[in-house]
Amino acid sequence: MLNLSMSQSDLTRVLPLAWQNYADHQPKLAAYKARYTPGFATAALARLAAALLLPDVQARNADPELTRIELLTQAREFLEVWQWLEGYIEGAYPGAATYKAMRDAAGYKSYAAAAGSDWSALTALMNSGKQFVALHNAELQAKGDMPPAFAARVVAEAADVETLLKRMAREEQTATAGTSERLTALRACLEEWMGVSRDAQRVFLRQPDVARLFQVEYLLGVVGGGAQAGVRGTLTLADGRPAAGVPVAIAGKVETASDDDGRFALAVAAGTYTVVLGGSNGWAPQALPVVVEAGVKKRLDGVVEKAV
Repeated sequence: MLNLSMSQSDLTRVLPLAWQNYADHQPKLAAYKARYTPGFATAALARLAAALLLPDVQARNADPELTRIELLTQAREFLEVWQWLEGYIEGAYPGAATYKAMRDAAGYKSYAAAAGSDWSALTALMNSGKQFVALHNAELQAKGDMPPAFAARVVAEAADVETLLKRMAREEQTATAGTSERLTALRACLEEWMGVSRDAQRVFLRQPDVARLFQVEYLLGVVGGGAQAGVRGTLTLADGRPAAGVPVAIAGKVETASDDDGRFALAVAAGTYTVVLGGSNGWAPQALPVVVEAGVKKRLDGVVEKAV
């Protein structure tokens, strides 16, 4: 997740809307700081587009996942070879105590974990198996009926596993670094907008309806992102026209006002609330109950009228 509990999906919808709001009010921002030119938004959106072109987590993880699948198959092949080795040990060292001791020396205690895809245990099993065959090759052939070529097969199968383990480690490292690169780029885009947002609160201090157009929390409500619960809706007059500037509040929590299209958004935690529409600025009050579920933007539309 990014700052402000914003997912990457929300970010891709919030920032284009945010920069559109910037474009709509750019002249006043430019009067405050000369750098706020029309091209400022164009450059910021280009940086966002470049960040989004970087592979995401799923794409970054594709290569190590494919290697992991290949590794599972190769690991099974080595485990089968080790089972054969255990049979040769049983033949070469028939006494129960001797057989168990020699089997342990060949890596038996690592076998169960290795079979469960514990790569450290698999590495230990391979090392023990190779070493055991090298040290006891003659006895295994003479007394355990092990084929002469089997020792080379143990080494070859282990080498295939080791190659895949190294490849997966490199790919996982690359995936982690790549994911960090994408997140860093996206956070930079968000931080750039937050600087504009702070300036907008100063420029539009006497115009709260405009100032909120630059607030990420409000924009999250407008785009309906699922990472944050809240209430959103559209207010209209009896004839269907948008009702702009209508106060909307949740007692003791938050308050806002409908925009020129009659839309509003309030970010709140899950719970049961009473949403008050109007009640000031010449609008008749309405109190509407609403239940907000976790991660849901509850829709609450209403028809409002002027106070008599």
